[in-house]
Amino acid sequence: MGVALVISGLAGCGQTTASKKEQSKPLNVTMPSELQTADPNKATDAYSFYMMRQTTEGLYRLNNSGKVVAGMATKVVKPTANGKTYTLTLRHNAKWSNGDSVTAQDFVTSFRRQVDPTTKAQYANRFATFVNYSAVQTGKKQPSALGVKALGKYKLQIKLSQANPSFNYEAATEYLPVNQKLVKKYGSTYGTNSARVAANGPYVLKKWNGTKTTWEYVKNRHYYAAKSVRLKQINVQVTKDPSTAEKLFAAGKVQETQISGTTIAGVANNAQLKSQMRKTLTTAVTLQYFNPRNKVSANANFRKAANYALNRAQLTQKVNQDGSQPLLNLVAKGVTKDPNNGKDFAVSTGNYTRHNDAQAKKLWAQAKKELGGGKQTITLLTNDSDGTKNVAEYIQSQWEKDMPGLTVNISSMPLQQQINKMFKQNFDVSMFGWTGDEPDPTTDLNLFMKGNSVNFANYNDAKYNQLMTAATTETNTKKRMSLLKQANQRAMQVGIFNPVYQQAQVNLVSKKVGGIHYSTFSVAAQYRYAYWK
Repeated sequence: MGVALVISGLAGCGQTTASKKEQSKPLNVTMPSELQTADPNKATDAYSFYMMRQTTEGLYRLNNSGKVVAGMATKVVKPTANGKTYTLTLRHNAKWSNGDSVTAQDFVTSFRRQVDPTTKAQYANRFATFVNYSAVQTGKKQPSALGVKALGKYKLQIKLSQANPSFNYEAATEYLPVNQKLVKKYGSTYGTNSARVAANGPYVLKKWNGTKTTWEYVKNRHYYAAKSVRLKQINVQVTKDPSTAEKLFAAGKVQETQISGTTIAGVANNAQLKSQMRKTLTTAVTLQYFNPRNKVSANANFRKAANYALNRAQLTQKVNQDGSQPLLNLVAKGVTKDPNNGKDFAVSTGNYTRHNDAQAKKLWAQAKKELGGGKQTITLLTNDSDGTKNVAEYIQSQWEKDMPGLTVNISSMPLQQQINKMFKQNFDVSMFGWTGDEPDPTTDLNLFMKGNSVNFANYNDAKYNQLMTAATTETNTKKRMSLLKQANQRAMQVGIFNPVYQQAQVNLVSKKVGGIHYSTFSVAAQYRYAYWK
């Protein structure tokens, strides 16, 4: 379906589409941060997954409108056994970039490897609904016990412990294969550079050594739909500073880039650049995590004061200036509707992020008494992108204004270093982005679950876990959504996670390029659809 849409779209362009020879001209683009890995079993950052959107295809994939369509599987199947068993047939013509056939065993190897505790995959819990997941993760059973097996070279069976409403989206974005032969050859170093990984998607990752800030996507001649892929090469460079990104674009040195902060206002005042600017409100969220092992951030009144002190409307309108919106609770608007009342789920849950300076000061006074009075200091951990620094400085000013005696230090570092610090629980308060890609509240609510790797200090709230666990086994849609709403409300009452804003993405896309599209759940452009006009 995705290919047909592209072909019909191009056909309408007629003579405005560039010649076949011109399509071989490289497209130059930017990425806001470095890649962490090319190993789908070990990736935790959005940018590595953005790269894999170009190079690695799952059982399903997202088309250019963000809809789930068949990928390595021949079709999107309906589950049996009350939604708990998926039997999929793979394409016989699907190949890896090294010429190997893509087989059911490549998926089996990948899924088992990610859940195997010796892999130390931080996102192993993406397979939490698979049969025997917990037993494998805790070492009670071997990885071979996981609910996935090859029924033949091109036939795969997946068994779940309970029905998963988000399965199709996860199969399109998270359940990715690995080349079993290369995994056997390279072991734990699989995907640490572009020479130690194979691609089964439209493009092959090239010229990346594991730390470089430039790399290439080169058309995969073995890809089953290679004829529909127009561009032969994409050159990527990491550009963290939006001002630099804008200058590169204005000079014609890149044809697609992302901008943020004050740079957006400058572009909006430039008619030529403004006509090439695109804003997309996403379901990605920016949150703060308060480490309950730190004296200050463990204090409930401090956390509540920190919530009230933030004027999120001012933050999104004056600082971000990108179309982002204040979060009302842990779930972004647009994820799904509440079937009990027809409202957006986030709206139905209620607004738990109202700004109130007086309330913040009152709660901080109580917190200071509990903390022993005097002056207190905390460090706000962030990544080092320009836009994030601006947000951090705004939060610093708001907190210090409403909480006299509190000193807020900002520690900014490359995203991967920040992630490592969070997983080591070496922080006071950390601000981070989370990109959920399923149209279900659990895409955000699972973060606070006991045992979830992104619940960094593994805070355990019994009532929250009880509600979430009940929701996983509830088959009645209305009752399930009611439980999830109660869980969302409970998370806001506890306040370990503090919602900040729902992210918007602002891109500059050259008028010379067609086929680049962004959607709510799919903010990474898929270059397989791009072409020179």
